[in-house]
Amino acid sequence: MALTQGHQVICCDRNRRGGLKNIWLMDSETFLTAVPSATNNIYTTFPGTTAYKFGFDRYTAGFNANATRENGSTVVSVELSFYVPKVTAAVNARLDELASTCGLFACVETYADDCNDPAVTYKFILGYDEIFKEDAYLDFSSGEESTGVALQDANGTQVTLSGDAAMYPLGYSGTITDPASGVVTDAYTLA
Repeated sequence: MALTQGHQVICCDRNRRGGLKNIWLMDSETFLTAVPSATNNIYTTFPGTTAYKFGFDRYTAGFNANATRENGSTVVSVELSFYVPKVTAAVNARLDELASTCGLFACVETYADDCNDPAVTYKFILGYDEIFKEDAYLDFSSGEESTGVALQDANGTQVTLSGDAAMYPLGYSGTITDPASGVVTDAYTLA
């Protein structure tokens, strides 16, 4: 691969809000019903027939993609972290599912908006790329849970999912359809 063009930083790029607004997770067993379609580093379709939205405390979710190169090969370590407030039996049931799932894919929506249309925010697919394909999946790597010891201490779980890819995360321009009932446990659809 060779450079095909440069990159210009424009005035609008200075408004680069951090953090994630939404996270949708799907497991590898329900994922590849079709081949994802990408154009210009953006997936236009992604076969997420069963994706689940995971809520988190405001300003606690984000992802990191750190690339290293050795012997002519590049590996991008991807890590998705978010904080689930309040230790409950229901939270622990979801954490147990995350911890035992073999391979996860995520669609995440950032707070950063598009310069041409401020109503449009950026979405990215984590756990899949054009080189490793579904082998770039994320795994549950840690869940640090604490009730705290004092009345005003944090009470919740810091969740981290991680995996290795061959590319930085590609964007997603498709739509995410909310479940008809509006209940969080219903499956969202990425189309």
